[in-house]
Amino acid sequence: MHQAELGAGSTRDYFQDPTCGYIPCPVTAAGNVLTLTANCATYLSLLIPDGYTLDGAGHFIAAIDAPGLRFVGPVVRNCGNSAHYRNLRLMAVGLSNVCDSGDDALAGIQFDNASGSVINTQIFNIRQGDGTSGCQEGVGIVVRNQEPLSPTRIVSVEDNVLLGYQKAGIMAVGNVDVRITRNRVMGAGPVGNIAQVGIQLGLGATGSIVANDVSGHAYTGPGVASGILVYGGPLYGGPLSSNISIQRNHLYNNDIGIYLSQGNEDGSPPGVRTNIEVVENILENGAVTNGYIYQAGIADLGTGNIIHSNHISGPGYDPSTLPGSTFAVDVVAGPAVSLAFLTPAQQVAVGGCSGPIVVQSQDVNGNLAIPPLTNFSITPVGDAALGIQFYTTENCTGPSVTALDLSNPQASSRFYFRAAVPGNVTLIVWNFMMTQSQAQQVVANLEVGEIPGLSVAANPVDERQD
Repeated sequence: MHQAELGAGSTRDYFQDPTCGYIPCPVTAAGNVLTLTANCATYLSLLIPDGYTLDGAGHFIAAIDAPGLRFVGPVVRNCGNSAHYRNLRLMAVGLSNVCDSGDDALAGIQFDNASGSVINTQIFNIRQGDGTSGCQEGVGIVVRNQEPLSPTRIVSVEDNVLLGYQKAGIMAVGNVDVRITRNRVMGAGPVGNIAQVGIQLGLGATGSIVANDVSGHAYTGPGVASGILVYGGPLYGGPLSSNISIQRNHLYNNDIGIYLSQGNEDGSPPGVRTNIEVVENILENGAVTNGYIYQAGIADLGTGNIIHSNHISGPGYDPSTLPGSTFAVDVVAGPAVSLAFLTPAQQVAVGGCSGPIVVQSQDVNGNLAIPPLTNFSITPVGDAALGIQFYTTENCTGPSVTALDLSNPQASSRFYFRAAVPGNVTLIVWNFMMTQSQAQQVVANLEVGEIPGLSVAANPVDERQD
């Protein structure tokens, strides 16, 4: 039925547009929003017209094999430059265990060279057979754009639940900018049939991965599974993925919590900075289950990625559990040669506590590296140096300190300061091998807004330490 014939509020058994669009399910139409009115089973992919939203209204769409045939491809996909999905429940039921690839690869929702969004949607069992298949397909949400002249496509993936998938929960490939936020992505591990990935960006993809729960990606075979994977470069036959923010995620019981794998053909780091930020994530692993064996909270093959203030725990990531096989942080890096401040300079009110200041030792390419001498002094110089005190806990509580220790796996330390008088102060962090400084400003204790352009540092919410 052509969409123009489908009046608002009326329900038809299916929707079909003569140029683009096919939904073999009961729907109503209101403008460019198509709303399911009942659960639906389909033998074929649903095609969403350009610019339309498919609202599931809490109903299920189930992909099933037709008599004598197999279901192939995504359950739903765009057939124009944009598509939006919300309140859907997608699943596959009893599909034949036969491997497919390319356009026939099994997926839940797929964006092909298109922008859009997936919001408040549940995606279950996008897999073949009983879940023991080794076919490298079965992805909950796929965002891909590898057309050479196509513009960057922007897709938001927010507040969804994905579980029971075969290969991966969320995958973004090519010239795409994805915003992946507040999703629950649950793998099946430990399993021996396939190395799963929770969230995967690669071959030019960029964007942000923020505040997601990612768990259960563990492989007992000869390889590793990952909670979050970023890949690219000649090592994988494509462009690097760069300028990605990975923050405030909770990752637990994954072989590798966050895996940055971008390199040259020989496995060496790329010659340009990839600038991926991995900050304030919680990574936990309670056991060694990988069959390879290799487990790491964070593994980094790249150049100039920013990694700090992550909380890593559990015997599965403890270097003492299996030395040489279990790591908190494993970075391909040269020797430490310099210090870097990883947080910007601040304006702080007299008597107030600064925001966090993070300093890290790095190699010549900006990769974190533990220095030979790990104890560093803090020396203040300037008008506001008189009476200044330093702390390693937020709100400037506990005893004051005059030194930092950079022997931890992230080769960094977070500290705060409180000044007694206004003026400028330069903070010098140093030992006999390395020195770095950063200028701060201490201002009279005025309310924010009394001085145009003034931003007084606020205390951070996160209390985790390096």
